[in-house]
Amino acid sequence: MFNKSTSFQYEKTLKACGKGQKSALQSLYKHDAPQMLALAFRIFGNLNYAEQAVQRAFVTIWKNAHTYNEEAGPAKGWVYSILRYHIGVLYKQNYDNIQAALQNRDSALVETLSHLQAEIHASQAPHAGFHAFLEELPLEPQSCLINMYFSSGEQAGTATLLNMPLGRFKENILLGLRHLSKKLGNFPYHADNEKIGEYVLGGLSGEEERHVLQLFNQDSTAASIALIWEDHFTHYLDQLPEQPLHPRLWSSIKHNMQNTEEVSGILDAIHEQDTPGLSGLLARLREIGKKTSHNLRLWQITSLVLAAALLILIGIFPSSSNLARMIAILSAPGQNSQPAWVVKINQAGVAQFKPMVQQGIAENLELEVWTQSNTANHDYRSLGTIKSSTIFTISPETLGNVIPGQLFQISLEPVGGSTSGKPTGSILYQGRLIDLSN
Repeated sequence: MFNKSTSFQYEKTLKACGKGQKSALQSLYKHDAPQMLALAFRIFGNLNYAEQAVQRAFVTIWKNAHTYNEEAGPAKGWVYSILRYHIGVLYKQNYDNIQAALQNRDSALVETLSHLQAEIHASQAPHAGFHAFLEELPLEPQSCLINMYFSSGEQAGTATLLNMPLGRFKENILLGLRHLSKKLGNFPYHADNEKIGEYVLGGLSGEEERHVLQLFNQDSTAASIALIWEDHFTHYLDQLPEQPLHPRLWSSIKHNMQNTEEVSGILDAIHEQDTPGLSGLLARLREIGKKTSHNLRLWQITSLVLAAALLILIGIFPSSSNLARMIAILSAPGQNSQPAWVVKINQAGVAQFKPMVQQGIAENLELEVWTQSNTANHDYRSLGTIKSSTIFTISPETLGNVIPGQLFQISLEPVGGSTSGKPTGSILYQGRLIDLSN
């Protein structure tokens, strides 16, 4: 079991990482990687996926540590929000394989989490803070909270696992969050405090998730509350069995860090030579980054700059005669990720969608492409459905007029697409158009 002291200086460590001190990242790795791997392994039941999640998390932390600001919220919450985001992405990308494995593991998982809950109660150490307040709750809300935290699925699936109606499950979640919020006492006032905590636990419906993400974009306090919840929820990890680290994991992290630095060096050299189109793109993206500097997702902008510039290098913009007039980089909503789709609209108004990841899709599902020119009015317009992650184009007639900032989304829908005129399934990827023409 883990017995982590609270004296580790996450803020200081992130600042050192932001200054390029690799020893600081290694210090964070030694302190937290065993616990991070244990969490990922608990969710996936697969060491390979668990190591991938931890590796991606540490590379993301290294690339974006310089953007962390203490005013945004607890540094530990920032670190674990990155990890849990990558767990969620891997879960979606490998959903079929994971579900097939979990079919034989679901009952064992509930039993294991019940034992975990019992171990928290049976611990000989006097409980204070989070665990003490958790124990004040009835057992059913405790069980709902802990099972939801250790799941990357939807609330309905976790409720089914517990043989509980979804309505009662949600009531237990909100009861628990309301109690913890009141007892913990370090949350700034916000009317949606519990809903933000529910979002951090995971498993919200697409509509509920979009509501919370809109709060983050509009209200820096909501974003800070998310990191406070994330920080508190790490107490659930204290009782996890230790997961030994294989040397290959740190080697993989170092290798990917080196690749990141090499790409950055190439971009700097190209920028100095004023490659046509690149300097303007970087400038526009940096300008957008400044405008969102107080957002919880601040570090997403940095990755967007690197990713967009890298796409130029690998041929998304192959020649001056076919330069994109606008571009959107679609990634999973909520937090930082590598690009999943690149949308390029050329001078003739043709939109090309190019996948950067392979999305496994069940036989009874399809991906549906949506656009919104006015998000305030929720004027969704479907651009069609696709069955696999392949390059495709949309004609100017189908696409219609587009404007900078226009939202593109890809949702998971039943075969034939949504019948309601808007996404009904999960939003897998989204991004907004950036004008490159001036």
